[in-house]
Amino acid sequence: MTRSFSSSGRRSFLRGAAAAGTALALGPSFASRARADTVAPRLLFVIGASGGASIIDSFLPLPATQASGPSPNELIAYPDVALTQLPGSAFRVVKNLDNLGVGGSPLFRCTFEHSELVRAHGQDMLVATVQNTSVNHVVAQSRAMNGAGIDGGRTILEAAAMTHGEGMILPAVNLASGGYLEPGTHAAVPDWARAEIVNDPIRFAASTDGSRGLFPTGDRRMPRAGLLARARATREQLEDLSPLAMRTSPMRSRYLELRRTLQPRMEAADLIDSLMLVSSGFDLAAYGLSPSPAIEEMGLLDVFPHLLEDRFQAQTCLAYLLAREGLSAAIAWGPGFAPSFLADGTITDTPISFDFSHNDHVTTQNVMWARVASQVDALARLLKATPTSDGTLWDRSLVYVATDFGRDRTRPAGATGGFGTGHHLSNGNVFLSPLLRGNTVLGGVATDTALTDGWDPTTGARTPGRNDIREGHLYSIVASALGIDFPNRLDVRAAVR
Repeated sequence: MTRSFSSSGRRSFLRGAAAAGTALALGPSFASRARADTVAPRLLFVIGASGGASIIDSFLPLPATQASGPSPNELIAYPDVALTQLPGSAFRVVKNLDNLGVGGSPLFRCTFEHSELVRAHGQDMLVATVQNTSVNHVVAQSRAMNGAGIDGGRTILEAAAMTHGEGMILPAVNLASGGYLEPGTHAAVPDWARAEIVNDPIRFAASTDGSRGLFPTGDRRMPRAGLLARARATREQLEDLSPLAMRTSPMRSRYLELRRTLQPRMEAADLIDSLMLVSSGFDLAAYGLSPSPAIEEMGLLDVFPHLLEDRFQAQTCLAYLLAREGLSAAIAWGPGFAPSFLADGTITDTPISFDFSHNDHVTTQNVMWARVASQVDALARLLKATPTSDGTLWDRSLVYVATDFGRDRTRPAGATGGFGTGHHLSNGNVFLSPLLRGNTVLGGVATDTALTDGWDPTTGARTPGRNDIREGHLYSIVASALGIDFPNRLDVRAAVR
């Protein structure tokens, strides 16, 4: 991808960076905190599958040959040709219909095969059915993050940050949208554990330094370090003389404290270099900058070939870098309601993500699940390839594919596509982690209704005809695997190693 990068272009890039990290002034304070060196932090990655990612259209499909009941040809079910089950795998998956040539759409393309995720990571993969409690997007997404309030209103990002992120520069980072962005309501969550909101993963690195990259190297307009230090000191003096300083304002006091502690720490850590995703088309060297060393070391342009065009790929790449550099313990992201457009005209996402199922259920579910699976696969492969003193980053990671709700389970009689579906409470979620019981399906799909059955949290036994699993169970699965304790945590030993 070729782009010019003039001085004015660089300034425009940096102005845009102000929107990339809208909450930097609200991030954590680290003046007197340090994480114990003897405890390796566990890592949480949450991918928000917005709009109703249906488990029966991905990793728990109903075969048409098994559909039963009064009107089996009106249940959403898949012919054998559209399904695959790898030897020894607990997961039957829907194939990529575009690759198969049966269905799909010429407008929306993703060639990743769902089964590749199972092939590469199935031994660390868990599918758990759930009966959600809302079909409102924002409410349901928020409950997917806070377990419907089971932990006093803490989100799972905040809980993971409090347990494993102390001492990190950005303990929790949220690049998602909608209800997945909602902060928790637990009053005891410290400010430093609240998620840093990042709007633009490409420009975020530039927002971590207040002066580097403003002018080309050697440009006389660039203030020297001593002058910059004096200007900042003068600013602090003016802050004390401001009429606002005469008033008691907790928000202002916190803002100033964070500006005085967090920003210098980010600059000293050279986050602008370690998180810089731009690697071609921009003359970074002329501005004294360089792309993240991991781009070449880990072959990230091969893993994310459309890094500068595809927001979802850029989000996943930044999530990996945040974990790799030890900056964050909890990161959330996912496809938003606006699709990405590639230079060749490819539309990577269906409009409004999984919620385009209102218009075309089969195509939407197939394209978007392939998108999600491709990014989970990319992240897991990178984490497995990143060594640590005690193994790899994957050994202490957990990926939670969060959803807001499922979709209706019926179709026009015999229809193979072209029909829409509404929201539905019955669904299931996908988890990947060596900390969970891998190659496991908890629950199932009833053949006469295509609704999900539940499971016993302690034994894992399926409960035909009913589903008592709620968002709090999913929250407890993540919390149990990551060693996050709280008074109402449910016993979900069936899901945890």
